[in-house]
Amino acid sequence: MKGELMDGDQTFRSGVPAQVQSEITSANTDDDDDDDEDDDDEEDDNADDRTPGLSKERVRASLSDLSSLDDVEGMSVRQLKEILARNFVNYSGCCEKWELIEKVNRLYKENEENQKSYGERLQLQDEEDDSLCRICMDAVIDCVLLECGHMVTCTKCGKRMSECPICRQYVVRAVHVFKS
Repeated sequence: MKGELMDGDQTFRSGVPAQVQSEITSANTDDDDDDDEDDDDEEDDNADDRTPGLSKERVRASLSDLSSLDDVEGMSVRQLKEILARNFVNYSGCCEKWELIEKVNRLYKENEENQKSYGERLQLQDEEDDSLCRICMDAVIDCVLLECGHMVTCTKCGKRMSECPICRQYVVRAVHVFKS
C-alpha cells in the first residue's frame, strides 16, 4: 500500500482515507511488536533452563569459569562451543554434545598442565639466574676470586676484575673452578 498514490482529498486510490489507513497500519505493527516481545520472553526463559547456574545477563562462558571437570557436564552446547571458540579450537565436525564435552575436557586438562609447567619454568629460570655471572649475565659462574673467596663471575670477567664486586677487596687471582 505504500506504493499507492493519494488523490487531492487525502484518500488512497483504493478508496480508504489516509487517516484510517495509517491507524490500520499502526495497529498491525503494534500487534507484531507484542508477538516479538512474547518470543523474546520465551527465548529468555529457555536460556535460563539451558544455563541453570548463570543469569540472563551472563550466558557467556570461559575456561577460567571452570573449577573442575565436573562443571563441564552441566554446560549447554552454546557455552561449550563458546569456550572452544575463545580458545581457537575447531569444533566444526562435532555433531553431539558429548563430543564437545570431550574437547572442552581435553582443553581444560591441557590448560592445567600448562599452568603447572609455567610455574616450574619460572622456578628453573630463577635457579638459572642464580648461576649466571653477575657482570656479563651470559656465562655460568665458574671462577673464585682470591683472597676474598667470592664466586660471582665467570672466568673471563673474573680475570678482568681488579677488585671484588661484592666486598671491594683487591683481587690477587681469579681461579677457574669446576662443579661436579
